[in-house]
Amino acid sequence: MDKLSSMRTFRRVIELGSFRAAASDRGLSKAGVSKQIIQLEAELGASLITRTTRKLTTTQAGQAYFERCVQILDDIEESEAAVAATQVAACGVLRVSAPMSFGLLHLITWIPDFIRLYPQVRLDLVLNDRAIDLISEGFDIAIRVRTTLPDSSLIARRLGTVTRVVCASPEYLAAAGTPEQPEDLLAHRALVYSLSESPTEWSLTPSATGQAVRQRVIPALSINNSIALRDAALAGMGLALIPTFIIAEELRAGTLTQVLQQYCCEAHSLYALYPASRHISPTVRAFVDFVAVACADYGTSAQNI
Repeated sequence: MDKLSSMRTFRRVIELGSFRAAASDRGLSKAGVSKQIIQLEAELGASLITRTTRKLTTTQAGQAYFERCVQILDDIEESEAAVAATQVAACGVLRVSAPMSFGLLHLITWIPDFIRLYPQVRLDLVLNDRAIDLISEGFDIAIRVRTTLPDSSLIARRLGTVTRVVCASPEYLAAAGTPEQPEDLLAHRALVYSLSESPTEWSLTPSATGQAVRQRVIPALSINNSIALRDAALAGMGLALIPTFIIAEELRAGTLTQVLQQYCCEAHSLYALYPASRHISPTVRAFVDFVAVACADYGTSAQNI
């Protein structure tokens, strides 16, 4: 016996006052309605309806059961409607983890537009550079900068290319000299990002040959935040390998100078990571699509960030 179907049939019998009307409403035969009610009474071990030739009424047990059926069926209908609504509209709490520097300099400036587009979304944005476990830590999305992605069950959407350059302040270069070749870096004070995949080994590719050189550097200062790394470079403390989305204004203003311009630094990619699912939440999809467009608008047609 389909319990929910029988409950719905019983409810309509009582509301409409007859088996015939309930049968028409439910798309069943009158005999089919009678069978469902008989099976329901047998399972409950109680008579639910008193039948006479002129009308039907509920027994005391039947009236109590009818009121509970109405409440339960209405709750189910409300729950189904709520789930259906989430499949067409972005809403609810969305937990997002993003790198500190990217979050502070760019993502947070885009968030007001996202909230205006999706006012029903309550965003919980956590900025840090450490590797997180989306599933165990309860995040819906993680935005991360990577050269490669480890095998996992997560879906990864590439948002753009993160270009990096070796730079220093004019004051530092005036005092320490300007490196011309990767090996010259050994004679300089290096400022390194400690959470990098290879903090003390910088990959540089000469434009002429395309053969990457992995150059060791000696860190004078290790920092776990790229904005702090930029500030250390601005203070003349040494050479640093920094993403251009962090130092674009400083390079334009001349407060930082790019060196080794004949070499391309190993590019990173910006990804949005989220758990795999047969049905991706509209809220997750809306945020990832929004950030992808924002990154494309910020960068060039090649999505350089």
